[in-house]
Amino acid sequence: MMPVIRITDATWDRLKRWAEPLEDSPEDAVRKVLAAAEEHLKCGQPRLAKQENRINENSPRKTSRLRKGLKTPQQAYRRPILEAIYELGGGGTVDSVLKRVGEKMKGLLGEFDYEGTPSGGYIRWQNTAEWERFNLVKDGLLKADSPRGIWELSDKGVEEIKRAV
Repeated sequence: MMPVIRITDATWDRLKRWAEPLEDSPEDAVRKVLAAAEEHLKCGQPRLAKQENRINENSPRKTSRLRKGLKTPQQAYRRPILEAIYELGGGGTVDSVLKRVGEKMKGLLGEFDYEGTPSGGYIRWQNTAEWERFNLVKDGLLKADSPRGIWELSDKGVEEIKRAV
């Protein structure tokens, strides 16, 4: 007989952020979280400094895509981005928001998240966070007309984060 695990709705919602809709089962999502946690514990490497934001030219993954499930899922960045912007007073520069997001997610990010992307050599987790920002704008939670380099919560985004707190 398989064990039954009971979790709160809040934990269930967090777990769903790790799953690919219509592809992953709850078991798959739990495995992804456990793999990320094990990688993080195993990794123990110092984080990349800002001047090391370019990928190593000798990296074997320089031109190939990362296998699915190895990086932190994009939707996992949603709440940390909203919280970071809210904590910055409703808006902030890309660098200040990403710095806070990185602090909030450091327990979730694995070694693959700290590698450079094959296309531009930027740090993978930062690139993924910027893509999630695009979705937040599409969903109306961030302003679409913010000045370049500034991320701002919309009224809908402020309401969303206040409900979650």
